[in-house]
This record gives sequence, structure tokens and C-alpha cells, in this order.
Amino acid sequence: MQTLSIGELSGLSGVSSQTIRYYEKEKLMPAPLRTDSNYRRYPMEAVARLEFIVHAKQWGFTLDEIRELLVLQDANGDRAQAKRIAAEKLHKIREQIKHLSRIESVLSKTLAECAGEGPMHEGCPIIEAIAGKEE
Repeated sequence: MQTLSIGELSGLSGVSSQTIRYYEKEKLMPAPLRTDSNYRRYPMEAVARLEFIVHAKQWGFTLDEIRELLVLQDANGDRAQAKRIAAEKLHKIREQIKHLSRIESVLSKTLAECAGEGPMHEGCPIIEAIAGKEE
């Protein structure tokens, strides 16, 4: 069986060696085999696992959620659980989008109202909006 050093795995996956060790500690990556000199040796499948972790993070999944999905995958778990996790994530993302849309609307309005000149003591719609004083 061909194995990879942590440096080789890092190079192939684009994930730093330090992050790989962190993922091991967080139980996202299985403990690797060790050589007689105690060097880590990873199976080739570790590249795909790291790619999964990276993609899941890009999609906004937390490490706890990723761990849960990996446990399901490793144990050939129930698809209903994976669907539940994804549905919860989608709900959270939609809430974040609503929140960001409100911020975008207020910021756009205050930028339009701000003359961008004059002293701050005369009032600044941007500062007032952030302080929660907008109408």
C-alpha cells in the first residue's frame, strides 16, 4: 500500500501540515500509521478526505458538522441524517443572507445620505446607523 508523508499529503491537498495535525486532533482525520521513527504515513484516501473537509468548510459547514458528516460517511450511516444536517445548514445560510441583506440596505441608504464632508459633530448617518440611531 502506497502511503504519503505529511509533507506529501500537504502538497497534494493544499492543506498545511499544521492544519492536517489539527484535523487529526479534532478527529476529522483518522490517526495515521507511524513509522519506526514515529513519522506519520497517510493512505492515499487521505487526500480525498482533506478535499471533502476543505469543500465542506467552503460551503460554510462548521468542524462539528463536518465531523458528523464524516462519521456518517465512515459508518455508511443514514442518508436522512446527512439530509438533516444539510437542511439545518441551509436554514442558517438563509438567515445569514437575510441579515446581510438588511445590513446592505441600511449601509446603502446611509452612504447615499452621507455628504462625505464636514465635521463629525454635525452628525454622520453612517456612524448613527452603526450606533443604532437610524430611523
